[in-house]
Amino acid sequence: MAKRALGVGQKNKEKKRRLETETAKDSKDVTPGADQISVELDDNEDLDNEFSQLKGLWQTYFNSDRESDYVVNGVVHECDRLLRQSQEDAEIKKNLNDEFHAIYALALSELTVFKAGEDEDDKKNRKVVSEFFENALERCELGLSVFKDSQLLKLVLAKIVIQRIPLEYISRLKVNSKPGALGVDISEQLEKAKENFNVNKDYLELSFEVLQMFDDLLDIVENFGHENDIDEGLDSDQDEELERVELSPKHPLYKLQQNLSENYQWLRDEMIRLLGATDDKKFEKLYRNIARSAGHLLLKAAEEPTSVFMHLQYGEGEQASKDGEKCKTAQQEALKNTKDALKYLEKAQVEDEPETWVEVAEAYIDLGNLYDYQSKDQENSYRIAEDILKKANKASHGKFQDILDNLLDKD
Repeated sequence: MAKRALGVGQKNKEKKRRLETETAKDSKDVTPGADQISVELDDNEDLDNEFSQLKGLWQTYFNSDRESDYVVNGVVHECDRLLRQSQEDAEIKKNLNDEFHAIYALALSELTVFKAGEDEDDKKNRKVVSEFFENALERCELGLSVFKDSQLLKLVLAKIVIQRIPLEYISRLKVNSKPGALGVDISEQLEKAKENFNVNKDYLELSFEVLQMFDDLLDIVENFGHENDIDEGLDSDQDEELERVELSPKHPLYKLQQNLSENYQWLRDEMIRLLGATDDKKFEKLYRNIARSAGHLLLKAAEEPTSVFMHLQYGEGEQASKDGEKCKTAQQEALKNTKDALKYLEKAQVEDEPETWVEVAEAYIDLGNLYDYQSKDQENSYRIAEDILKKANKASHGKFQDILDNLLDKD
């Protein structure tokens, strides 16, 4: 159940101009010393256009580390103001397009992250979070009632639903939770999100973020019941496997647990489709992050057949010697997924980041382990991995010596 840390939202590569917008200095909510917000605008944007300023404000938040709700609160307040003014100003009303509704809904959904831990009263926290999600969905659906074919609003709807499932619903569940504990079928909710998700060429970074959230959600479902183990040091990113907790068929999370394989397949397909829609020159960093995610998802897909192959090929006992056909099938499946993973991890390499080279080397080691013992293919895979590791080790002043030593021990 190894899990990867995926890339964060990427910076827009286009030239930016900076606009300093004054904020209300007498507001009680203003962060001390933050009486100005620096807003990023594209070169072709009108500095004086209020909607352009709103888009710039949202991009400022989206491209930030998102450690404060100060900017996203500013987005919500600006959306509220524009909505009120649109009732009297025809020009502003004309600008309330699908992108306006999308930004408004996204900002409301982002506030749930900050509201979740704001109050010591869990019940009060849950109520506030639920209200913000409801408001976000309502805004998105209002937009869709006017802009029925908006792929952006459908993508935003998918994002809100996927974000809501762990933050509002799964956070309330325990292993022994009873049917009806949530009052909503979260498996149906996830299917709704999948139906609305789309690879939007105008909002590639948002599409990638939604898929990252989907990946995180599947990881939460897969490791449900092991939260204490992970908190105490057994991280799901590590090599140690956690046995999946078997839930009652009536448990609210049971369907999602049973559909993990299907949902990971959907995620892999969509991640690869997103990569195909991303220009590797125009969005170089984003392209590499998507490729890396696709590579890790394929390595994950190789884990189960690899485990079956290793047990049957090198394990002891009667079963290991009898299931020759099963062993061969598992080997071929694991080889295919690992080779495909390598293809994407190689696309994700960065010239001055040895860590990305090492990921490729480790995948070659996995590949070598899957080939027949002491075969030419196995030796070739190990040799490629060794060459990459030596190069990375030299560039990083010995940082990857342990991995290299472990590989050389195989000889």
